[in-house]
Amino acid sequence: MAKKSKLGFAFTIQSGPRAGLTSGPWRAWTSKEDTYVTSVSLGGTWKISLHGDAAWRIAVTAEHMRQERPVWPKGIDRAPWKFSPTQFHEGRRLAFVIAASRGSLIPGALSDKDIHISVEDRWDLITMAQMWMTEPGVEIPGTWRVVGDALKLASGRRVWIIKETQHVPGDKEEQIAAGIMSEPMLPGTHDVSAPGILLRGVHVQESTGSRAVSDT
Repeated sequence: MAKKSKLGFAFTIQSGPRAGLTSGPWRAWTSKEDTYVTSVSLGGTWKISLHGDAAWRIAVTAEHMRQERPVWPKGIDRAPWKFSPTQFHEGRRLAFVIAASRGSLIPGALSDKDIHISVEDRWDLITMAQMWMTEPGVEIPGTWRVVGDALKLASGRRVWIIKETQHVPGDKEEQIAAGIMSEPMLPGTHDVSAPGILLRGVHVQESTGSRAVSDT
């Protein structure tokens, strides 16, 4: 049986005048045949759970729901986003993606314990941490940009974090965001082949005496 293994990572600009802007730390770990992902900034409230080949979901944690005033109504399904496991092709499958827009990066504490996924200081790129699962004995191609060590599952499968980038329209620079919003992206609902989360910047604007919130 595989022991619990973990990997901490963050999206971070590592050079130039805006070096240090970051998504804050994320955590991925495995236990038995399950894979979990969460952000430290979520404070133990929300968690992505990929349970074997059965139940994949984004849900409020059971621990949080036991609090006196949870963020989610009690008595309602605490997993509002559920999705089917992706299929293996040649022993590999893209299971989940954390994607950071340039506008989602904000000042934050940096830890030497985390692997910092380098983000270019440009507005026409999305930087992704792709979570790939491989069957026992199947390797990741040598040209793929692997982040840290593979996480192990009880079956002998492994979970890898792979850095990837994607060009997006627009190159207009924006102000530094006040916070970060996590937007679920689901196959069948969005133009994606695997479930994931897109990190966007949240901006608070003063407007006629009231405060308006926008995201980018």
